[in-house]
Amino acid sequence: MAGIAIITLILLWSGDRTLPQVRDFNWQNRQIRAEDTAFTLTFNRPIDRATVEQQLKIQPPLLGKTSWAGSKMAYTLANPAPYGNSYQVELQGAREAIGSKRGKEIVPLSGQFRTPDRMFAYIGSSEIDRGRIVVYNFKTHQPIILTPENLVVTDFKVDRHSQKILFTAADLQTLKNKQPAIASQQIYSVSTGIAKHNLDQAAAQTEKRTQQLMPPGTLELILDNQEYQNIKFDLAPDGSKIVVQRVSRKNPSDFALWVVTLDKSTAPTKLKQSGDFVITPDSSEVAAAVGQGISIFPLAPSTSSNLDFLPKFGNVLSFTSDGTAAAMVEYNSDYTKSLFVVTNQGIEEQIFKTNGSIWDAKFSPAKDILYCLATELKTKNNNSQEEPYLTAIDIKTKKILLMISLPIQQGIQMSLSPDGLALIFDQINGGENTNQILQGKSNGSLWLVPISPNIRKLTTPVKAEQLPVSGWHPRWLP
Repeated sequence: MAGIAIITLILLWSGDRTLPQVRDFNWQNRQIRAEDTAFTLTFNRPIDRATVEQQLKIQPPLLGKTSWAGSKMAYTLANPAPYGNSYQVELQGAREAIGSKRGKEIVPLSGQFRTPDRMFAYIGSSEIDRGRIVVYNFKTHQPIILTPENLVVTDFKVDRHSQKILFTAADLQTLKNKQPAIASQQIYSVSTGIAKHNLDQAAAQTEKRTQQLMPPGTLELILDNQEYQNIKFDLAPDGSKIVVQRVSRKNPSDFALWVVTLDKSTAPTKLKQSGDFVITPDSSEVAAAVGQGISIFPLAPSTSSNLDFLPKFGNVLSFTSDGTAAAMVEYNSDYTKSLFVVTNQGIEEQIFKTNGSIWDAKFSPAKDILYCLATELKTKNNNSQEEPYLTAIDIKTKKILLMISLPIQQGIQMSLSPDGLALIFDQINGGENTNQILQGKSNGSLWLVPISPNIRKLTTPVKAEQLPVSGWHPRWLP
């Protein structure tokens, strides 16, 4: 005891000779994504906050604001960090806080983090990849074909970690025998070969070892078509399950949604009949067109009634990432259509109306802009046709900014990048039915639309850039 007391006195007398420094930078050597909105610096002792805020440098620059809790500083980004970049975080010249005295300079910090490469997936339409899922990386400019040539893909969803893609597909030989794709398609998953979002170096090494077991193109059958036809599906944001619209082969009136767990821990569970549907961002409910309105009900077995019913809406297009608002369509009695933003607080606000159609709408990461793919019905020489266009709508002011007018065609699909800085959409020549695909009579082109951070100041349409690959159904990898 005497020895411990003597050591304690010596330390108190001599003081702590450890230099002030950053004890932890939580984004060090990490790959961060759009949902990662803030990093923290934890100091080993009280620090002069003003000197930290003055000396902190991020390259390339990322706008944000600081907040403090004791010796921990948080830097919250104003917008998601653009994808495809590496970032340097430097801090030197900051000083410890010791009252009115000039404290010691901290040990300089040199940190780094990165964002994922810009990548998207699509269904190919060239001779070598027709009807197959392809991943394109903007950094390598190399398309990678994932699915086998004997499967013709009809739709797909990307897992939240981009490790797997879930898709519906019909066997090529079956289609050549004139059977419709919707009657014969099954649900599969295919690995991408892309590493999971790394939390730290240890997790990265573990994931690397795992990825060696799942090279690109590893196929797994998720749901067959023996007893039921698989019409359409949606993948839960947490990647744990899918909801499938199925119809019994023996009893066509048996038409309903089913929940299928991807780890096959439980048997598929029937929910209820519905039309168009989408799983909510928290992966616990589904919003579906049921009768004359939108019903929101749980995916897990429950004795409770519907969580909510919205009688005036006919379709749910998308949700904000946090689930606080949704874009919904109302079909008006005068044959027009209205786009509403509906909040989880019960607020329903019309922000757009058209005499044509509303095909899709996506919220910006900041939830302040809604990108809408719509049409306007025009009549020329007694002929009516829908002219599609892409617009950005300021949700608060309802100002409509025309981004680009599109060629006249049906079924254009778009996807918003995770960082909110680009849109991709497709154009299809020759139609998109099964026979046209197989015969090579249908070809698709893919286009990139850059989005300025100052989108509200847009005064002229944006010029789209045609990408060097051909196909349709583009989807950004999350």
